[in-house]
This record gives sequence, C-alpha cells and structure tokens, in this order.
Amino acid sequence: MLESSQSLRTIELAKYFDVTDETIRRDLEHLDAEGKLLRTHGGCLRIERRSIDLPIQKRLKENRAAKQEIAKKAISSIKEGETILLDASSTALALADLLPDISLTVITNAHDCVVPLMGKSNINVIATGGKLDRISHSYGGSSAWASLRRFTIDKFFFSCNGVDLEKGVSEAAEIHAEFKENALPLCTEKILLCDSSKFGVRSAIFFASLDSIDCIITDSNADPAFMEKLQATGAHIK
Repeated sequence: MLESSQSLRTIELAKYFDVTDETIRRDLEHLDAEGKLLRTHGGCLRIERRSIDLPIQKRLKENRAAKQEIAKKAISSIKEGETILLDASSTALALADLLPDISLTVITNAHDCVVPLMGKSNINVIATGGKLDRISHSYGGSSAWASLRRFTIDKFFFSCNGVDLEKGVSEAAEIHAEFKENALPLCTEKILLCDSSKFGVRSAIFFASLDSIDCIITDSNADPAFMEKLQATGAHIK
C-alpha cells in the first residue's frame, strides 16, 4: 500500500484489515525497526531511496513553487556584510536569483549560481573552481573545498537528495556529498534548504547528521507527522 501512497493512517489500516488499532501499531513498529517504513504518530510514511543524480535542468523544474518559497524564507536570515556559501543545488540557485543587490560576499561551487549574480554589482562573487561535474554544472574535488579555507564563512546554504530521521542527510552523487561534508565544518552557521519531497528519503551517500545542522528551511507542504518527528530530534525548522 505504501508503494502507491506516501503515507497511511493507523485507523484506516485497522478498518481495511479488520483488526484493532493496537495490532496495526505493533506491525508498524516492527516494520519501522526493520527500516521498511517510518512510524509516525497516527500512522506511517514511505521510505524512499534515490540513487541517481538528476541533471540541473530537470531539478529546476521539480517542486519549483516550493523552492521559491524556501528561497524567500532564507533571504530573511541573510544580513548585509555577511559571507555566504551556496552549494550546487537548484534551491540554492533559486536563492541566488532572489538575493537583493546588497553588500554581500557569495562563494559558490555552482556555475549556474554565478549567472544571476552577474548584474548585482554590490555582491562580491567568488567561484571555488575545481573539477567540473557536467550533470550539475558544478565544481568539486579537493581543490574546490580547499579554496574555502581562505575565508570566514558566516552561513552555508545547501540542499540534499534526502533526509532520514536516523541517518541524516544524503546525496546521490559522491562529488556533492564530498563537497558538503568538507565545507560544513568551515562554516559558522549551517542552513539546510530542503523541499518536503525529500523528507523520508534515503539516498546513496550520507554526508551530515541532523544535529550538525543549525536550521532546516522547508515549504508549507511538509507532512505534519514527519515534521513532528523531525522536531523531536532537536532540529530548528523554519
């Protein structure tokens, strides 16, 4: 049933199988322990697994409204004079596009993030350089994250391929996971930009635990049951 529906309610399952709510709760707890679903208050969620890194052009079209909403929220946490780091995600690109033309330093490993900043003369733009990844139009490898050590970075805005309550945040491609894993310790504040479609998803490579992230910014369509569990981990959510 979870293959065709992202979430299920205990009361509905009990009625469908003609058993008590308690029977369903025990079954869900057992399946949760086996990693086959995510137990929530009042039901369960499907755990999705993603192992393919989609081209940037395709990612830009997915959940566009949610990414715009997240980017607008993120702007409110940026102060004039700060140095911020943007990763090569489509959500970070939405943020770059909406950034006001104020005194900022923006560092990025994303070729596409540089383009919308070209016409904003008050923003100092620094590209990391590194090995080009043609799928995401980004730079990675040791030279990319080594260049970050020269700067004091106030905030790192980054995204991911999936958020798992137990194992943390993950990426489909090693080049992205590696860059973020190395960049995170160099930044004062770590802010995850994550649309709700990525909650409950396990991708190929985990690069950060939830307790290493200062803030998670998501959209208004996030599943309340998952958000409840996410907040229980101590995560600060906007």
